[in-house]
Amino acid sequence: MLARLKPASQPDFDKLLVIPEKPASIAEAEAVLRKAVAAREEGQARHIEAGRKLANQPLGQPPTISQRDVDEIGALLQPLFDAEKQAKARRDEEVQKFEASIGPALVEPIGKLRTAIDEAIDNLEALLGHGAAFRGRAVAAGFDLAKVSRLPGICAPTIERLGLVRAALKHADRA
Repeated sequence: MLARLKPASQPDFDKLLVIPEKPASIAEAEAVLRKAVAAREEGQARHIEAGRKLANQPLGQPPTISQRDVDEIGALLQPLFDAEKQAKARRDEEVQKFEASIGPALVEPIGKLRTAIDEAIDNLEALLGHGAAFRGRAVAAGFDLAKVSRLPGICAPTIERLGLVRAALKHADRA
């Protein structure tokens, strides 16, 4: 008879493997960035519109805008670009700090997941080993198990494929 494997009590991975909520500082930094982008886009739109007005001024009529006006509007763009750049850098810094804090907090839960996966593979290999051994005994006895079930026949190849799973998991440990 097949040996009975006692299932180990597994941790609740739904509760263990949790990404913490983003801090309010990230939302604040993103709001500042959105405002800076909107201000820069508005400034660019004013500059573009001023350039169009200048280019489309009807000749023979008093000018409504001068090149100097267009240049003054354009000169106001650099601070807007600078503010957007600073806001983006602040937001990126906040995100980076948050992401850096997550890694150490997840090392232990991911380690527990890895241990549980290794144990499950070990248990599955043991069960598949019983099936492969049974198929070997059936072949030695001259009995064609495929007439009853193909399961024992796929056990040995499945054990080989579990070796590929183990190799993939080994590579997954590298960050």
